[in-house]
Amino acid sequence: MDAALRIVTRLPLQELWREDGFTTQERGRSLALEDVRGLLRLGRVQFVVVDLGYSPRWIPIQECYEFWKNDAQTHLASPNAELCLEDCPDGYFFIASEWSGRDAGAPIVVLEKCH
Repeated sequence: MDAALRIVTRLPLQELWREDGFTTQERGRSLALEDVRGLLRLGRVQFVVVDLGYSPRWIPIQECYEFWKNDAQTHLASPNAELCLEDCPDGYFFIASEWSGRDAGAPIVVLEKCH
């Protein structure tokens, strides 16, 4: 199937893909706020937002710090936290996990959007 036409049909995500043919099923650890901050201190991070009914949205890597500061950081939930959407800014939160794959180029942090 053409990667540009694929959408996320269930969470948690089982496979991550990009239009250029990159694909991985190598889901790693769940990430808390401090985990992501630690990755960012080491260098750029490839953020990917996944939302039911949409293709994964790969944040341009040169925008990772801005994206983290303006969106991801304020919406990131702790792993295993029990949250109520009414208590979340803008009515959504992210669950973060680290993924790996050949030719990734930077740590991949997938943010599963819950709303």
